[in-house]
Amino acid sequence: MNQPIQTIAIIGCGPRGLSALENLMIALAKAEFKSLPKVIIFEKSSQLGCGSIYNLNQPDTNWLNISERALTIDQRPALDFKHFKIEGFQSYHDWTGKSKDDIINNKHEVFPKRSEIGKYLKARYNSIAKTLEEHDILSVFNTEVIEVENNNPCFTITAKNGNTYNADDVVLTIGHQETKCSQQLKDWLKYAKGNSDVNLFLKSYPIENLLAIDYKTEAHNVGLRGFGLATIDVIRALTKANGGHFEVVNTETHKMKYHRGESELKLIPFSLDGLPMASKPLNSKIDALFTPSASKILSFKSELLQIRDNESYSNGNTFLIEAIATVVAHQYMLLGNHAYQHNFTENALKSIIEAYLKDDSYTHELLLSHDNAPEVIIQAYVDMATATKPISLDYCLGQVWRHCEPTLYAMMSHSKLKDQVIDQVIALDERMKRYAFGPPIESLQQLLALTYQGTLNLNFVNNPEIALKENGWKLQKHNQEIIVDTMINAVLDSPKIEKVIAPIVTNLLSDNLIQAIHSKLGVETKPNGLVISKNKKQTLNLAVLGRLAKGSVVGVDAILECFGPRIKDWANGVVERIHDKN
Repeated sequence: MNQPIQTIAIIGCGPRGLSALENLMIALAKAEFKSLPKVIIFEKSSQLGCGSIYNLNQPDTNWLNISERALTIDQRPALDFKHFKIEGFQSYHDWTGKSKDDIINNKHEVFPKRSEIGKYLKARYNSIAKTLEEHDILSVFNTEVIEVENNNPCFTITAKNGNTYNADDVVLTIGHQETKCSQQLKDWLKYAKGNSDVNLFLKSYPIENLLAIDYKTEAHNVGLRGFGLATIDVIRALTKANGGHFEVVNTETHKMKYHRGESELKLIPFSLDGLPMASKPLNSKIDALFTPSASKILSFKSELLQIRDNESYSNGNTFLIEAIATVVAHQYMLLGNHAYQHNFTENALKSIIEAYLKDDSYTHELLLSHDNAPEVIIQAYVDMATATKPISLDYCLGQVWRHCEPTLYAMMSHSKLKDQVIDQVIALDERMKRYAFGPPIESLQQLLALTYQGTLNLNFVNNPEIALKENGWKLQKHNQEIIVDTMINAVLDSPKIEKVIAPIVTNLLSDNLIQAIHSKLGVETKPNGLVISKNKKQTLNLAVLGRLAKGSVVGVDAILECFGPRIKDWANGVVERIHDKN
């Protein structure tokens, strides 16, 4: 008889760890076991349920890039066990206290602060954890796990403080992990350590760390490595620390004016391509312009279904490009007068979209030119997001892509396609995140206000030359140069498992308990989350859910994915293993 599963360990308890706990208890309630296994949770922060990303104590300058309307986190049902009951918990929409109509038919999309989502997640966690702790089902340890060792048939979990714990079934629901520094960052670190006149921050979060510098009374030139969502959060935080504030001058479009603080502050962002993120549409009515019909989504799904389990397919991401181009071309035709004026047929539009998706440098009259100044591109995105100006084909593509992402993620996760094909699919999805994961309009209006006022300098945004000087980093572009005394790295590394330096991951790799699905991607896992170790004959009760499983699972970064079907698959798998072993 197999060793029974008596203890289940959940390592990491942000939103995904919370979802794992909930889904596990739902699956156990349905199974109606006479006795329940113990659950132990490890979370290094005190923010159980929300983790560091949604922690309650972060500044209000950290915004979510998902609208309240799109935050469709379902309710948790009430659960009945033999000796106790777990109360249900509201959906996010119900928890806000707003009517469905207010949320869905809004005039302006609401984008919550990250700390506000944290309040919901923490309350949801407490509502289940408290009951489980009272009935001696759940134990929680606020500590970092550094090793999970396979001592067949169980695992030994070692915490940073040296304590060890045993578990029969383990799931890793840890989020972003520290990765090896690039050579550029290593050089900067060495330079900054030997120079007391400069400040270097290798991470943008927690943003409170950046505020250790006096921006209010001292002048600073700040370089920002990256031009994505983290950079926008940092810009908001630093301008507030400087004593500046934004004034809304047009309530319809959120156009703003910036009033600077007393001391001189210059913010100089830069990235490899210098392209800004596109804002999401102003409201649900405008977003409807980009929302494909249910039948179009179904057609898109069926095209992906034809390819997803074809092990011999070797034409990269072409199948995805062709499938999405069909949807976007149709949607662009439906825009009518909202689109750029053109006389192209739907088939011609499809060809243009395919060419653009195959080559980011492809140019066309229907595509917003990358040669425009960054502030011109940002203004164009605002105009299109508010539907006050005609909409370019690439902006339409990006918003349609966002609506197709749930289908794409469901179809591509745990497909039988070659690793190289999955790598290309993910690379294209990453490229389209500049549109699909874009911020609210208010964020871009803030960037414009800061640019026109002079605090934000976009002259160096497109891959400048960088030299280390005595008094700071010298950025150079088009015969212009500027010295920055403070440098902030706002680039979040992709989860290449072989670049991760967190001990828990490096130890699993060295013990051959996990392996990368591809050199550029994450851990190889089965549909139920269990890892596929280097020893193919060995079946381990060790699962990885979320960011570190990127490749096996496509689409891991959105909060909705934390509450998605992958977690349910894992929980059902645990219950099946309990059945098998009892």
